[in-house]
Amino acid sequence: MAWNADTDVSAGGYSVLFGRPSYQGGVPRTGRMRGVPDVAADADASTAMALTFAGGVLYPAQGTSAATPLWAAVIALADQNAGQHLGFVNPAIYAIARSPAYHHAFHDVITGDNSVFWPTGVFTGYQAGPGWDPVTGWGSPNAQILVPLLAHDARHGSTRS
Repeated sequence: MAWNADTDVSAGGYSVLFGRPSYQGGVPRTGRMRGVPDVAADADASTAMALTFAGGVLYPAQGTSAATPLWAAVIALADQNAGQHLGFVNPAIYAIARSPAYHHAFHDVITGDNSVFWPTGVFTGYQAGPGWDPVTGWGSPNAQILVPLLAHDARHGSTRS
């Protein structure tokens, strides 16, 4: 489910500055402007990951503080698996997401939204749905499947540095 805890919600939507990049062409629910996010991660502090700080104390990570290091680790593992720096992986992520491997490489988030509830009212956001959506992108990674796919694409020249 898309992360939505009152005022803590998944970001997302469409850029007002940047046009749609070529790798998003033909993706349902994208328009003529850049759709974000490309991917997601579990951002709920009660179910996501823990971070440790000096003294070995574990603290729950949530939101971008959880998603960013998780995706950095996935890409670092793919770099290592490929034996080279993958560089800009968005075209490869979209190619994998459009392939038969999609539902193995990603956990598609199909429920929830990113509406925000403020004391002054509700700011209606976007709905998650099958495939790419402007709340959770393609979904969260299944690193066991996604890492070797990204590395394979890199070895065969599908990613851009």
